Amino acid sequence: MAAPMRRITRAPRAIDASAAFQSTVRQRTASPLCTRRAFSSTPAPAFLLPAGKQDKKKHQQFVRRWQKRLLGESEPIGAHVDPYDPTSPVRIAPEDQGEELEVLEEEAAPSFPAYRKAKHGHKLKHVGGEAWLARKDEGDMAREFEKLTLRTYTPLSLAMADQIEEWTGTPYTLRDENLLMAQTVHHVTGRPYTEFNFGVNKRTSDPIKLRKAFAQAVAEVYTLQQAGLDLDLSKLPNQGVYRRPSWVKHVKLHHTPSGELALAFPAHRSAEDLLKLIQATPEWDAAEPLEVDEPLEVDELLVVDAAPDAVPVMDPATPEFKRAAVVKQDSAKVFDFMSNRPVPRAKPVETPAEAVVEQAVEEVVLVADKVPVQPTHAPSAPAPSRHADLESRAQSLTDAITALRSEARLDAENAAAQVNEVMWRHVPLTDNAVKFALFKRLLQLTGARIPDPQLTSARTLGDLYSNLRTAAKPAPTSLFSTLHVEGQILRERAKTQVLPSAAAAKKRADLGDLLMLGNVELRRSKPTKTEKRTSTGLEKVVQYALWERGLDSKSRGRVHRRRERSVPVGAPLSEQSAKFLVERSSAA
Repeated sequence: MAAPMRRITRAPRAIDASAAFQSTVRQRTASPLCTRRAFSSTPAPAFLLPAGKQDKKKHQQFVRRWQKRLLGESEPIGAHVDPYDPTSPVRIAPEDQGEELEVLEEEAAPSFPAYRKAKHGHKLKHVGGEAWLARKDEGDMAREFEKLTLRTYTPLSLAMADQIEEWTGTPYTLRDENLLMAQTVHHVTGRPYTEFNFGVNKRTSDPIKLRKAFAQAVAEVYTLQQAGLDLDLSKLPNQGVYRRPSWVKHVKLHHTPSGELALAFPAHRSAEDLLKLIQATPEWDAAEPLEVDEPLEVDELLVVDAAPDAVPVMDPATPEFKRAAVVKQDSAKVFDFMSNRPVPRAKPVETPAEAVVEQAVEEVVLVADKVPVQPTHAPSAPAPSRHADLESRAQSLTDAITALRSEARLDAENAAAQVNEVMWRHVPLTDNAVKFALFKRLLQLTGARIPDPQLTSARTLGDLYSNLRTAAKPAPTSLFSTLHVEGQILRERAKTQVLPSAAAAKKRADLGDLLMLGNVELRRSKPTKTEKRTSTGLEKVVQYALWERGLDSKSRGRVHRRRERSVPVGAPLSEQSAKFLVERSSAA
């Protein structure tokens, strides 16, 4: 049973302005003095109202009195004067306002430009976003990295290097001072020459290149091991980048009398030659540019070693009046710019004509003595015996060069074969330092990284080479391709292996056996509901049930027109087909 409702009395306090007037009408009993509060912040309801009826005249006097106290005037502002009138005394006088300034609309406009909708993101200010925050964090990390390590941040790409230089204001640090190597790495790989990137070889899957790189790595690592040097070629000044010699593929392994492995080099080659090539560092031979900013002095422009100018010789047939016009060049005399003569004025040189002729003749004779005159007739042909001698010498030199080349080729191929050669496929890898040095060098030369499980399980050089070939193959693009390839490899391997009967009974099924089972199907995509019903035979039941109810599951609300098959013209019909057509036409 619900509780009876009770009425809530109204609050005695004034909520709005009208409550004050209502309180005067309603009579209330005065509360006793003992129940009154000693102090209250709430004003009395009728403290602004005088006792009894309100007097308008006294109220107006009360308001004017307080207005005069506050504003200084008994009358309100604008009682007799319009404050918006230009002649009003309330307004400021024109002489007190100062000069009127003309403000143009352009100056009155706000300082920021008008809003224009951007059509692209070029030159827009970044105001947030994940990409912007990531770049900001990268810049902060670069600055902190420089403070902690006292060197510039090492980028991973050329674009990142440019960005780091823009952020930090300093160029990124190369791994060493090898400028030529850095330029080569930039040109070939498009990556900076830093500690995160070494080598100028791109990733390859060519079997021939892989075999050459493997032979080079084996020869280099075992040569460094015999010399007692560090096996890591990336720590060398050239980072292990040099031109591979053609004879490195003929280096072979053999057993020493003590049972250790050693390298057999071709003829005229040794381990010292290979070490020199490995440790060779290209030098930067850049010519210093000529400073053209500083002007050259006059003394520098003069060529001291140049031959003096030849003294001009006058032709003996020159007339006297022309000889008198020739003046002598005197370096002590200043050129007369006001004169129209090409040379300074001077007295003509008085030289007898006979002396000049004799001097000219003598000079001509001297020149003729220095340069002998070639005979005009052709030289006579050499004797036949001299021709035969030259031909025999040329033929003998050609035969000697051919013999030396063939001998050098045979020495390169057969010199290392004279030792007790060991097949490199069966060379054991017992030293982990050698194994990991080969792994790193192969990664530098081929760009293929052997997985850690395969590297750990490699016991011989043959296993390492097989793992390298596997790692160099392109990765499958999907799980279907991976399972199919792995299963096919395991099936082919199972066909070649011959196991005893007891071992065959205990052999666990691998991926190849799993794919060959009848209830296992390898698909590229997930099967649909229709394919699942078709595989189990449920699709036939569904189609039959729809056919019984007159429903067509294939239409799905669409009207499909029945296709009419036309008989090809000229094609003969069988007897049964002709009877069937006659019956159908008669029934229609």
